[in-house]
Amino acid sequence: MEITVLFAILFVVFLYVMIRGAIEEKGRRKKYRRQLKELYGSFPDRTYSAGELDRIARYYWHRRGDNLYGKRYDENAIDEITWNDLSMDNIFARMNYAQSSSGEEYLYAMLRSPVIDDRDGAQERMEAHIKYMMENEDVRLDTMMALKDLGHTGKYALSDYLDYLDELGVRSNRVHYGCILLLVVSVAAVFVRTSLGVPLLIAAACLNIVTYMKEKGIAAPYVTTFGYILRMIHCVDAIIKIPTGPAMEDYVSALKSERRHFRDFEKHSGMVMKMNASTGSVDELLFDYIKMLTHVDLIQFNKMLNIVQKNKKEIIGLAGDIGYIDAVISIAYFRAALPYYTTPVLQTGTDSRLVISEGFHPCIDSPVANSFSQNRGMIITGSNASGKSTFLKMTAVNAILAQTINTCAAKMYKGNYYRIYSSMSLRDNLDNGESYYIVEIKALKRIMDAADTDGKTPLLCFVDEVLRGTNTVERIAASTQILERLAQRGIYCFAATHDIELTHLLERYYDNFHFEEEVKDGDVLFSYRLLGGRAHTRNAIKLLEIIGFSKEIIRKADDMAGRFLQDGEWKRQ
Repeated sequence: MEITVLFAILFVVFLYVMIRGAIEEKGRRKKYRRQLKELYGSFPDRTYSAGELDRIARYYWHRRGDNLYGKRYDENAIDEITWNDLSMDNIFARMNYAQSSSGEEYLYAMLRSPVIDDRDGAQERMEAHIKYMMENEDVRLDTMMALKDLGHTGKYALSDYLDYLDELGVRSNRVHYGCILLLVVSVAAVFVRTSLGVPLLIAAACLNIVTYMKEKGIAAPYVTTFGYILRMIHCVDAIIKIPTGPAMEDYVSALKSERRHFRDFEKHSGMVMKMNASTGSVDELLFDYIKMLTHVDLIQFNKMLNIVQKNKKEIIGLAGDIGYIDAVISIAYFRAALPYYTTPVLQTGTDSRLVISEGFHPCIDSPVANSFSQNRGMIITGSNASGKSTFLKMTAVNAILAQTINTCAAKMYKGNYYRIYSSMSLRDNLDNGESYYIVEIKALKRIMDAADTDGKTPLLCFVDEVLRGTNTVERIAASTQILERLAQRGIYCFAATHDIELTHLLERYYDNFHFEEEVKDGDVLFSYRLLGGRAHTRNAIKLLEIIGFSKEIIRKADDMAGRFLQDGEWKRQ
């Protein structure tokens, strides 16, 4: 009677713990869903370590270097110099609302891979998916919760884990089947009561256990990869069950098609996924000994490994399909957080204008918007901090966003599909012993090389302070020739400079624009507005006065500058 009561109490406690755990988990999910809902319309607050960004970028680099990932966008990819010049890691962080590793890796790869046409209608379909997710909150949140359950891979990207699995090679179960056969023979020998029965059984058990521990040590680190693939399968199942409209039908059909490849994988996963987990209960300890003697989980592991190795392309495709919808939702959130946005009007050819109306930089909290309409390049002058570099980055970033996420931080964007390059935020390369000037001319050379290839796709390039790393005479001479080359048909070059001489030497090829500031009441006021024509203010010397330099220095410097602008020659008093 007492034992019955004890078991009843234990059962009630167990039931209470299970029910409470389920209620708490439901509460946590409800709270997280509410947080996702409240996040819509604001930017994510997250910082990234260098290691995290490197892991996120791995999918992109694998896709560029492995035929399994496809190479559709390689020729138009954003190279390292341009990516770093434009601080595109910050742009990525500004729009990364992805709930899974697959999502943030796909979004990063998307930003690195501008499309050069939409003949297959991919951008048009993506736009329909983005709009659907923006307009259907419940579907958006249900999908995000499914993606949250998928989560992240950890220290490495899925593509890295798949490469590590390749290192295992093809693994046969013959050794494990041989161990089972030996165990069966030894047990049979015990039952027929031969003198060798018990020693043979002990030897077989020891051999099986030693072999098991060795093989498990090899297999166990790779179970993490299987776990993420399994979660991907469950994520797909959850997304497929979410009621969606016709706008998402093509996407759901693609998921279902990819899902068919993994039925057997899931079937073999039960024991393998417990290989590295044990609660220490009596029944689990007993089962551990059974596994050591029979190798049953290692046999299942090898079957799963064989499925993965034969279906690597399908796994990559599944991760891409999941990552795509996670990225689409991130774009929807990004749009909602911007003060305004537009979808771009893009066309092919080399003779159309680049038009931006009220464009702004999406990483500036209180931006000043600027507009322009150009059928050729522009030279921009103005003092430091007046807005030249920010304007160049605003234009370049919006061009990239137009050809990647179909979203621009502007009220209107119209232009070609471009190959996009920049030479802006360069530094000395101390590791290679290269001076700033060497780094700069190499950066410019790659743009010149791009200008000499692929005439079908226009080149859009941005140069900040051309050849600033050398003396004035050679800088102006070389800059004139380089910028003249970058003014040919099919090339749009936006260049910022302090050298007013260039605005005269190149006015046949470029339109002149400038930014200016006003010195008022001992302070410098910047409007950050793009203005037509070349800069005509001389406030650099006035700034010396504001900082507190002597009146004599100010007067003499002002006189020298005035005489140079009048006579074209430097003269001392």
